[in-house]
Amino acid sequence: MTKEEFQKQVIPMGDKLYRVAFRLLGNSETAKDVLQESFLKLWEKRHELSDIISIDAFACTVLKNKCLDKLRQQREMVDIDVLKTLGNNPEATFDHHEKIAEIRKLIQMLPEKQKMIIQMRDIDCCSFEEIAILADTTANNVRVQLCIARKWIKEELIKVYNYGIPSD
Repeated sequence: MTKEEFQKQVIPMGDKLYRVAFRLLGNSETAKDVLQESFLKLWEKRHELSDIISIDAFACTVLKNKCLDKLRQQREMVDIDVLKTLGNNPEATFDHHEKIAEIRKLIQMLPEKQKMIIQMRDIDCCSFEEIAILADTTANNVRVQLCIARKWIKEELIKVYNYGIPSD
């Protein structure tokens, strides 16, 4: 793809991509940064774009992945903030770390789609509609998958905290 073709086919998608990024990230400046990173990635892959059937869909996927990366970075900062609110109580800090580690371990055991949905909803605080767009499904399906995932995690946590002894 030449520079002119890139300017005619990819650059005009900027407004649409910006709106998606803004909706996912909730911050204008961050959305602009992610859009620029996405354009840079598309430019680097410009020679492969002619083989892609839907450049629009590919651009949205690149943008979505960049947004998810940005949300993951923000999530890591939230964990540090939570630890600060626990104060100087080493027991509470240890318990908090143990609970989070167990939940993360259980999330990793979920099917990919449920893992993505629970990550985006409960950790990244995305709306059902945003998740539905990124997961290529409906908001109702997102709710159902989230409910199934949460129920499974709850059951597994009960098993862990009951030391494997079934409750009657």
